[in-house]
Amino acid sequence: MTDQIIINWAVLGPGRIAETFVNDLLHSKDKLRPEVNSGKIKHQLIAVASHSSLKNAERFKKESIHEESNDLIKCYGNYDEVLNNPKVDIVYIATVNSTHFSICYQALQHNKNVLMEKPFTVNHKQAEILTALAKKKNLFLMEAYWTRYNPVYQDVYKYLFTDNRTGDESSIGDIKRIVTDLSYVFDEADPQMNRIYNPALGGGVLLDIGIYALYWVLGFIGKPGRKLAFPQINASAALADTGVDISTAAVLKFENGKLGVSSCSGYFTNEARRVLINGTKGSVEVDDSCRPNEYWIYDENHKLVIHKAYTYDGKGMFFEADHVALCLAKGLKESPLHTMDDALLMSNVLDTIREQINNRYPDNIESTDIA
Repeated sequence: MTDQIIINWAVLGPGRIAETFVNDLLHSKDKLRPEVNSGKIKHQLIAVASHSSLKNAERFKKESIHEESNDLIKCYGNYDEVLNNPKVDIVYIATVNSTHFSICYQALQHNKNVLMEKPFTVNHKQAEILTALAKKKNLFLMEAYWTRYNPVYQDVYKYLFTDNRTGDESSIGDIKRIVTDLSYVFDEADPQMNRIYNPALGGGVLLDIGIYALYWVLGFIGKPGRKLAFPQINASAALADTGVDISTAAVLKFENGKLGVSSCSGYFTNEARRVLINGTKGSVEVDDSCRPNEYWIYDENHKLVIHKAYTYDGKGMFFEADHVALCLAKGLKESPLHTMDDALLMSNVLDTIREQINNRYPDNIESTDIA
């Protein structure tokens, strides 16, 4: 195929989220991946690296993604060999939050394009430095906010801001309020939950799942093409014994009295519809703020206008991977859907909330120094 797009991926941090991402990347045959299924896009994983142990990388290849016989995938017990490999087109960083800044900085310095798992960094200053470095070196950089590329998010955004739109308003009128939540039980006794409870790893529910709830507010409260003014924020949280937030709520007040109300918790799992968008001429409900499958759109009399549900072959992380491939093929340096300005706005909002709820990390985690 003459116009085939071949993307050589490397994974740094072969953990749980990387397992989901890579299985989707390589194995999903979802009908909503026409470019992949037709062969226009070909994703290849050529490197997996764990900074702590070569065995971790080898275990990931064999047990997590079941690619033991795939000789194309090389395993490493350090990052340097991967970052020095000229065949690597893009690095997917899926390490713990506290390491995002230093590893991404290292990757960019090695002239590698980067897809960084969320949260992009643990604070706004770190995000600014990485964004500036990527621009200076003319590299692609994107925060892996995978929900933005999900078809439910895409459908709702298109309906509100493109289809049937009248004047300066959305298709449901002036959006006045957005209410969102994402909550799961995070058992402190579970060793895998150390990343949530440990401040030295950049823990807390806000940066782990609260970011998903907040993104719907930041993504839909404004107008396309218009920079969103920074909101007035009032936040409160319950803290775990370790000092990180384990249940958090924030009210974001924007210009003209528009409100965003976002919450997240590690105490329970919320099975209710987790996104509500209220406009003066209708409303939208979405089943999940992280991995949405279904949405409902109502008119001003709460009459159902549209209801649609999706099923996926995989978890749905392949949507962002395919988007990255198309961006790289076009020579883009950031996603047009989730720009680095979007990532910087989110990091600023997260900083403000963490300051108010007194969720502070060790100085070395918050530092912008590069060893």
